[in-house]
Amino acid sequence: MKISRELLILATVSVVSTLSLWIPVGMQKVYENFDGPYYIVIAKSWYDKVFIRNNFSFPLPLEYYPAHFPLYPALIWLFGGTPTAAVIINIVVSALTAVVVYKIFAEFKWGNPLMAGLVWLFAWPRMWVTRSIVSPETLFILFVMVALYGFHKKSYWLAAITGALAVVTKSPGILLFPAFLLASKGDKKIWPTLLIPAALMAVFGFYFLRTGDFWAYFHSGDNIHLQILPFRVFDSNQAWVGQWWLEDILWIYLIGGIGVVRAFRKSAVWGWWGAIFYAVILFVSHRDIARYSLPLVPVVILGLADVLEKKEVRWVLLLLIIPVYFYSLNFLAHNTAAISDWTPFFSK
Repeated sequence: MKISRELLILATVSVVSTLSLWIPVGMQKVYENFDGPYYIVIAKSWYDKVFIRNNFSFPLPLEYYPAHFPLYPALIWLFGGTPTAAVIINIVVSALTAVVVYKIFAEFKWGNPLMAGLVWLFAWPRMWVTRSIVSPETLFILFVMVALYGFHKKSYWLAAITGALAVVTKSPGILLFPAFLLASKGDKKIWPTLLIPAALMAVFGFYFLRTGDFWAYFHSGDNIHLQILPFRVFDSNQAWVGQWWLEDILWIYLIGGIGVVRAFRKSAVWGWWGAIFYAVILFVSHRDIARYSLPLVPVVILGLADVLEKKEVRWVLLLLIIPVYFYSLNFLAHNTAAISDWTPFFSK
């Protein structure tokens, strides 16, 4: 009964907290938030350049859209292809992901599972916004966590299938493969995880069928944001940085690094995934490190699980909900692409 009640609490809090942003901001702002409209375009067009040119008026090169991988648009298409369908998918997936966090932490006795689920929903400020708009991040995090869970349990086919789904959702899913290799210490039983790089090749093959370019992802423009040297995000001349008020990124580096190091004490595969992803983040040159680092959050929660048990930490996190809410409202209201004609987004 306790578990059922706590799972219901998590799901309810996830949905209600999203509605608390939707109501004051309005659904048009929700639909307009980046990069949501682009996923709707893909769900309508399946990367067909002529269709995009004739039906949508974004000032973007037509080669840009393969920067967004196809699984989330496929779900949007399956459930009607509208912005409404897209946000409903995300709100359901977000609640489900919170429940999965709970179940994993409960099974392995990694601290308080209810606290872990609640922290996942709120404590990384960008998460509240991201799970409330048209966005594939929560779906990606769900697949990554189930893949890590499967590998930790030595259920390598589960790890392989969900890892492949993560890759088809977002390109960083490929980082699961080296994490599995390092965690396995050469164990050949993990061979099913070869499905993960195979899934990436399948995405590129799909791009070839739809665009004629197998490497369309790499030809989508300045969208990868990886640099040869780390910490280039602190160069304000970088195209996707453009400012020097970047102290918040240092806090992300600090909290993320501590969480990853401590995660190794509980799970090698979770630790390796966190370490590889964290290392890649150091080479990302983009102002929005807060969003790029979201898949790191479950690892950080694992690493800091004992800290979250402390009463004073819980009180601080509870009080933090207030400024995080206002931050989320402000971000949601302004991080938008202006859309004058919604007809093609809601048409069949």
